[in-house]
Amino acid sequence: MTTQVSRRTVLTGAAALGAIAVGRPYGSLAQTSGPVKIGVLLPLTGSQASYAPDCQLSAQIAVDQINAAGGVLGRKLEIVFRDDKSNPNAALAAARELMGEGINLFIGGLNTPSALAIAGIMPDAKSVLITIGSVADSLTHESFNRNFFRITDSAYSRAQAQARLAAEKYPDITKWSGILPDVEFGHALWRSYSSGLKKFYPQMASKPAEISDPILQKFGAIDFKNQISSLMRQPAEGVYQSLTGEDFLTMITQARPFGLTRKIKVFMDLSGELVFAKTLKQNLPENFWSGSHWYYGSYQNIAAGRALYEEYVKRTGDKYPTGYIGPAHMALYAYVNAIKAAGTTDTDAVINALEGTKFESAKGVISFRKEDHQVISDINLIKINPKNDDMGWVVADEAKIPGGNLLGPATPGKPLVIQD
Repeated sequence: MTTQVSRRTVLTGAAALGAIAVGRPYGSLAQTSGPVKIGVLLPLTGSQASYAPDCQLSAQIAVDQINAAGGVLGRKLEIVFRDDKSNPNAALAAARELMGEGINLFIGGLNTPSALAIAGIMPDAKSVLITIGSVADSLTHESFNRNFFRITDSAYSRAQAQARLAAEKYPDITKWSGILPDVEFGHALWRSYSSGLKKFYPQMASKPAEISDPILQKFGAIDFKNQISSLMRQPAEGVYQSLTGEDFLTMITQARPFGLTRKIKVFMDLSGELVFAKTLKQNLPENFWSGSHWYYGSYQNIAAGRALYEEYVKRTGDKYPTGYIGPAHMALYAYVNAIKAAGTTDTDAVINALEGTKFESAKGVISFRKEDHQVISDINLIKINPKNDDMGWVVADEAKIPGGNLLGPATPGKPLVIQD
């Protein structure tokens, strides 16, 4: 999940909340006694609160499993939740509160503003953050610091994987366009996807992709008719889209009377996955491919993946968890494996261990790239089709694309440069 935020906004908020902390030892180097505590910062309220329950449940399942297996270093693992309110200032306040209580290990950053804000104070606070949702490339590039790790796809890697899948699955659909938010994140995502089309279609479809200019839309729009009309006039048969939440739901509802869902043969979506399926049901367009942080159906042959899925079903009665069940669970296992490898919760030792440890997760064996702390794991894509039954939708296909060769160059401290 991501939202565009300016660097000035983050720095201003950090300064306002951080001024009182200068010279104070927020965040201990290590937790030396009692349970090992990990702070979990989520949007429990605010505009993105609907994503938090899955993350909370995922984290709780991980802690229960870890403690049932003996905990870590002979101690119980404990998670402490705080509300970031989908707001960077609130995220900073929540993080500092927990740092004041001696917590130095964190997961969170479900959205980009909160992720940038929290990550920025980690070095001075002698703490560590593993983000579990934001895909913004800046976090592992121009805004990177060594106390930050990302356990989900980057925007670049996911867009590249989606372009590769488009060329492989639909070699005859070569005419592409996009509909994206008119912010830097949207523009960067389109550069990543279109560069992938240019690379993978000649390789896998033996013909070049024909790419039209994307259609742009402001966040929170209520009228997409002009954008829909523009797409209808283009020759595109495939559309890449990164509108989120209500924006996409509004757009696709307005698009049906225009015939857009009949004209477009493939929709490639950044991240809506089962959230969109459960909302739109039979109103989903055909051949709707979406990225997922973790697709349960791809990991039933992995012990940790199967155990997470079965425990989720046991606790909820729901057989169709969204991808947001995966990352918090994976992040907690990353910490536990790093703490065991380091033999301590000391911040620097945990960072060193995270940089050098491969560990079993609900996605199988994963690790972090040492240079920029981007996770190296599968990229999960699923095709969701409408279905004329009570559920209203079905996962018709899925793909696990190895992410190691799609990460792009590691340029910590510098912007990502996308080569056409």
